[in-house]
Amino acid sequence: MLKPPRLKPGATIGVAAVSGPVDESRLDLGLERLRAIGYRVVEASNLRRRDGFLAGTDGQRAEGYRELVRDPSVDAIFFARGGYGASRILARLDPEEIRANPKIHLGGSDVTALFAYIGTHAPLVTFYGPLVGVQLADGAFLDWEQVLSGAPPELHSVLPDDVIRPGQGEGPIVGGCLSLLASLCGTPEAVAGTGHVLFWEDVGEEIYRLDRMLTQLERSGTFEGLQAMLIGSVAPGRRDGVESPEEIRVWLRRRLAGAPFPTAMGFPAGHLDSTRTIPLGARVRVDLDSGRVDFPDVPVA
Repeated sequence: MLKPPRLKPGATIGVAAVSGPVDESRLDLGLERLRAIGYRVVEASNLRRRDGFLAGTDGQRAEGYRELVRDPSVDAIFFARGGYGASRILARLDPEEIRANPKIHLGGSDVTALFAYIGTHAPLVTFYGPLVGVQLADGAFLDWEQVLSGAPPELHSVLPDDVIRPGQGEGPIVGGCLSLLASLCGTPEAVAGTGHVLFWEDVGEEIYRLDRMLTQLERSGTFEGLQAMLIGSVAPGRRDGVESPEEIRVWLRRRLAGAPFPTAMGFPAGHLDSTRTIPLGARVRVDLDSGRVDFPDVPVA
C-alpha cells in the first residue's frame, strides 16, 4: 500500500463532501477548529451545495473531490459528513489521478465506499476516523492529528468481556461501516477478507438488519481467509421498540461464537464522539489471548 505524506504543522487541508448535504453551522464549527490549531482550509467547490439528500449532483460531488486531489497546494483531504452518496461517484473517479497525487484522506461512515475504491484501485492507505462537520465540530479529544503526523495508533487493550473468539491474527486492516461494506458486495470495490483483519461498525441499525449484512458478507466469501475481526461501535436501532447496547453484545456473542478467526468487540472507533483513527491498509496485530491490538508500522511517509 502506498503511504501518503504525513501531515505537517500549518498544512493545507481540503474539505470534501462526497455524500449527504452538510449542516453549515456544524461545518463552520469544524472548519474553525482546524484553523484554530494552525491549518489552512480549502473548501471543495460543492461543499455547501444541497441537491435533495446529496451535497450536489454526482458530477459536482465527484469534481469537487477531484479538484482537491489535483490541487498541489492541498496536503490532505478531510470529509465533511457521511450520509449516503459516495458510492454514486466512484465511476467518475480516476485511480491514476489519486495514485499520482497521494494525500491523506480522513473520514468515516459513508466514505467507506470511497476508501474501498481507493484501497482497491489506487491503492493508498486511508484513515477511517472523524468527520469535519461531526466529531471535529464537537471539539472532543481525538487522536487524528498524532496519527496523521506520523505516530502509529496507540495500543488498544481489549477487555476480557469483549473477546468473542480468542486467538491471534495479523494483516492489513480493511473495512468501515457495515452497511456500506455489505452494499459493496458484487462490485469491483468489494472488500476481500483473505489475509486481512476486518474492522466494522454501524449506527442506528436494528439487530436483524445487522445480522442480514453480516450474512451477506459471509455468503459472499468476505470472511474466507480472514485473519481476525474487530468490531467497533454498534449503536442500536430505534425503529421498532428499543434495542439496548447489551442486547447488541448478546447477539454478537451468539452470532460470531463459531467464527474460525479471532474476534473482539468494543474497539473504540466508528460513530463515536471520540472515535479512534484507523489507517485502512496498514498492518495490525491482533492478540486476543493477551488482549492487545497494535499497529506496528507508521501509516504515513
